[in-house]
This record gives sequence, C-alpha cells and structure tokens, in this order.
Amino acid sequence: MKNDPIAVVDAPEAPHFEAHVTHALARVRTAFADLLGSVNADATRPQDMARDFRLNKNLTWKISRIIKESDPASVAPYIPGKAGLTIFLDSLKKAGAPSQRILEVREAIGEFEKMKDLHAGSRATLETMLGNLATGADGQQQLESLRKLSFRGNSANWGVSARLQLCANFIAPGANKDFVDLAWISGLVDFRRLRRDATWAISSTRKVNDRGELMPLGDIESIDPRFDPETAAPLMGDYCSDPLPDLRLEVGADGLMRYILVGGPIGDTAMTTCIMGILGRGFVRRTRIPGDTLGEHSARLYTPTECLIHDLFVHRDLTNALSPSIHLYSQLPIDMSYPTARRDQGLLPLWEKVQSLGAMPPTVLTPEFPKYRAMVQSVFDRAGWNAKDFYGFRFTMKYPPMPAVAVFRYPLADPG
Repeated sequence: MKNDPIAVVDAPEAPHFEAHVTHALARVRTAFADLLGSVNADATRPQDMARDFRLNKNLTWKISRIIKESDPASVAPYIPGKAGLTIFLDSLKKAGAPSQRILEVREAIGEFEKMKDLHAGSRATLETMLGNLATGADGQQQLESLRKLSFRGNSANWGVSARLQLCANFIAPGANKDFVDLAWISGLVDFRRLRRDATWAISSTRKVNDRGELMPLGDIESIDPRFDPETAAPLMGDYCSDPLPDLRLEVGADGLMRYILVGGPIGDTAMTTCIMGILGRGFVRRTRIPGDTLGEHSARLYTPTECLIHDLFVHRDLTNALSPSIHLYSQLPIDMSYPTARRDQGLLPLWEKVQSLGAMPPTVLTPEFPKYRAMVQSVFDRAGWNAKDFYGFRFTMKYPPMPAVAVFRYPLADPG
C-alpha cells in the first residue's frame, strides 16, 4: 500500500513593515474621523470635544492629533490604550454615534495591534522603528526623545557625561595654492565623571585621504601660544575651567592622537571644561588629486553629551566649500566604518540640517557657551585672518548618538 505524498503549503508571506504600518495607521485615522463626523464633532477643536463629551482634554488632544497628522508613521504615539479607548468610545456611543462607526474604530485598532505584534512585539519597539520612518518635526522629535534615553544609559555605563561638545574648523587659503591653512578647536563643556576611576579622551584628531589611509599631520602649533603641542596638550587656556584639566597624549595604532583626561573627583562640584585648539599651515588640500577629492571635517562623538555644536568657517575665496553637506556615521565595529568604508556605508538617520551663520563676519552667538564668540575671534587673531572674510556653517544635534562621527563635506577645487 502506497502512502500518498503530503502536500506542503507555504506559509503566507508576512507583509512588509512599511506597507503594513502605513495601511494600518491610515485605517485608524479614517475610522476615528468617520466616528467624530457621525456626531458632528470637530477634530480640530479638542477642547470643545472634551467639553461636549465630558472627556479628559489630554485624551481628546490625542484623538485630534491622530486625525490631523498628515504622516501616518507619526500617528502611533497618540493612539490611546485600552482604558482610554473604552472611555472615548463609550462617551461617543452615549452621544448617539452609530454602532457601525464604533465597530470600525475597534476593528482598526485591532489591526494596528496585530501589526504591532507581528513586526515589533511591543509599543515601545514599534515607536522606535517608526522614528526612522516619520518625516518633519515629529520624526526629529521622536528620534531626539529616544537619543535622550540613550544618553542617560550611556552616562551610567561609561561613568561620564558632558553638557556640550564643541568642534569648529576654520579653512583659509595658504601660501601653497594647492593647500589650505586649517585651524581647529574642540572640547567638552561641563564634563563630569560619574565614577572616580573613569578616564576619557577629551579630543582626538587624524588626517586621512578618500580611502581612509593615514596622512602625515604635518607641522601644527597651538592656538594659545602658552601651550606647545610637542610638550603639552594644546589647551585654549582662557576658555578652560580653573584649575586646568590634567591631560596626557596617546597616539594609537589607528593614527588617532588622543588627549586623555585622567581620573579624578566625581559629580557637579568637579565639573571641568576642556577646550583645545591647533593651527596647521598648508594642512589639507585645496585642489583634488586622484584618491583625495573631498574636504571633510569631523566631530567624533564618543562622549555621552546633551548637545553637539559643530561649526565650519570658510574663507570666501574657497568657493568650492561654500555649500557643505553634513553626514552622520556609525562607528560601531560591525563592519568597515568611516573613513575606511565607502561614503555610503554606516550612515545614520539625520533630520537636522546645516544652518548658515551668515557671512563676513558670521554670527557666532552661542548661548550654550557664552565665551564661544571671544574664542572664535581668538582663532582669527592667532591665524592672522579677518572674520569679515569668512562664511559660517553650523550643525547642532541634541543628545548625539555614540559612537559616531559627524562630518562636514565638500568637493575639493579643480587643480590649476
């Protein structure tokens, strides 16, 4: 007796997350809008809804946001939980809403919950996934809120935090027409240890070509002439905390020069501000050659920080650099990373844009660090430059991710 073969039926393919979430949330929005329309309620007036239906103002505000939000991916945070939904639906039922409209809302929420369980498992994970799909201000706000949580966790894990990270690069024509002079300031404001044994690299620098290959740093000097970079960290003494931070220099196999803040007291009473500045003549290329075609200036994000301010000041004669773009790269060792990887590898979501600081001279008012304006002027003075010859560009990010690197980029000029 022969056994009949068993038919194998392939499981239905799960819908793609992006399409599924868009459909589910669009259905939720439509169901709520139809329900409110059935009782002549105005979704744009949540306070009136709260009064007319005797509901909590926060609940009616959420329902209003669900309907008004044009980007479906930004709707999820406003969908009420079971208790809030029951209260809302019971109130509208008493106001005369048809049972069919009530049912449509319940079915739409049911589909949303199935979508959540299938793709994310929890509301928190879903909102994290949606943060990368949302557009506009809501998308930026969602990612910022998640980064703030990460900042708190990283501060606890690593035992350090800073209120502000500053990084600024200045480029101007040099004596050699194919190179530019570069000044660089970088540091942490209100850095504090949360563990006494925590040591930390306050700043680091290296120079690479398009392929990420190390290039000689060349001759550099301190912006503040009181600190010789050959024998001491090139501090900007007037802009650091008193007493001056205790630093040591380490040069790693990766070519990075790291300035390490040694361990010490913990907490707010031991906060320190550490700013360094260097000047290099003929430091980076102005014109392109094979394998070196891009101008890039990086802020390395290795410290849990509440805010990053990354500035670029460009001399007006360097017209090739007057429209810089900004890019954010992961530095996790899961694959080749910037700068050795391709420039399209390791990119992180980025809503923040490059801001113009104006020109000739740029407006550098920075409430987060009131001394910044004077510090920038000290760079111009030390290098022998006139601020009226420069354009300014700024990238600001709250709770930047770590480890990562924020990169200003522009094409190098044609030779000749």
